[in-house]
Amino acid sequence: MDSIKWYFPEMLDEVPGLLKENLIPHSGGTGLLMGDLSRKKGLIDLGHLPLKYVKTTDDSTEIGAMATYADVVRELGEIRPNLVLVSALGKAASTPLRNRITVGGSIAFAPIWSDIIGPLVALDAEITLIGAISGKYPVAGYIKDSGLKKQTLITSIEFAAKNWQSYYHRHIRTKFDFPAFTITILISKESNLIDDARIVITGNTNRFARLTDIEEMLTDKTIGEIEIGGIGENLDIKFAGKKQTSPEYLRYLVGVELERGLREILKD
Repeated sequence: MDSIKWYFPEMLDEVPGLLKENLIPHSGGTGLLMGDLSRKKGLIDLGHLPLKYVKTTDDSTEIGAMATYADVVRELGEIRPNLVLVSALGKAASTPLRNRITVGGSIAFAPIWSDIIGPLVALDAEITLIGAISGKYPVAGYIKDSGLKKQTLITSIEFAAKNWQSYYHRHIRTKFDFPAFTITILISKESNLIDDARIVITGNTNRFARLTDIEEMLTDKTIGEIEIGGIGENLDIKFAGKKQTSPEYLRYLVGVELERGLREILKD
């Protein structure tokens, strides 16, 4: 195998030119383990770029792409401990991996078991890209549009601040399992009236599913008007078969856990 050449940019305006050479960005390094390094022409070390930060204002949260899961849990956990992203990333992987996995890299690779995609889609988060394409794009669009990933680099993630009640479930057999699916539920209430709802399922064949029909059913209703029983039946979500688990059974489990989550988040 030919030796891999490393590049060490210190300014963001150096990066687009390197990306044009089909070099691979390197952040935490965990995503590279999923590929064949012998096919890589070179790697761009992102460690010297100013991308490791977490910023909050009254209106929004911005996270640099080089911030690790542990950084987000620690820094946002002090300011917004009930934020669904804090809950999700605090449960993901293991402690050593949370210290390595970066937010930007996790979105870029977006494995089907990712714990970050559901919360970010539910939060209507946007990423900032530089490279062949530059600008701000919804995370939901980036995940499903491969054209946005070619010769580009995620530099930051941003989402609006809102007083959400949240619920997050990762379906696992043991603590260190990859989740078979995840469920993210966000509810905003004005007194006893639900004025906004977001529900996202991940792990399905389309990477994620936003349950807009159920969101609309919940919105503009009081807690007492909502009948949770049966909501999880007949979900129009497709799953691939997993070892010892059929797609039909996974869909059934999602329905059960969805109703359980709704009961939990609406119990007050």
